[in-house]
Amino acid sequence: MTTYTALSVTADEPCDGVLTLRVAGELDYDTDAIFTRLTEAALHGRPDVGTVLLDCAELRGVDSMGLSALLALHRRLDRDGLTLRITGRSPRLDRLLTVTGTFEHLVGEAEPGEDEREQAVADAEDAPRGPAG
Repeated sequence: MTTYTALSVTADEPCDGVLTLRVAGELDYDTDAIFTRLTEAALHGRPDVGTVLLDCAELRGVDSMGLSALLALHRRLDRDGLTLRITGRSPRLDRLLTVTGTFEHLVGEAEPGEDEREQAVADAEDAPRGPAG
């Protein structure tokens, strides 16, 4: 686990094409660049990953710079043919995403009551892999 200021990102070993990144702390003006570096490092050299599951259960807060970092991660993954799934969202994060009009873009339309991990694995099996390299 790597910790800076009030942010940590922990990467689990990929399973069935899904890489789980657990984010804890504050994703804000002071930590957005750190978040970007840590997520990039976690993704580096993982051609077997088709889906990134961003577990935000321990994320205490997100400001506009944190939202920008989430959007940048989504763009980067999309560019590389990977899927982003954000799980463990707090009502506060859901509200931020809703108010800013980014909920559907970042979260998509999950079916109510469906286990997000199982769905991420199913999506990874159907998704094309990123560029070879």
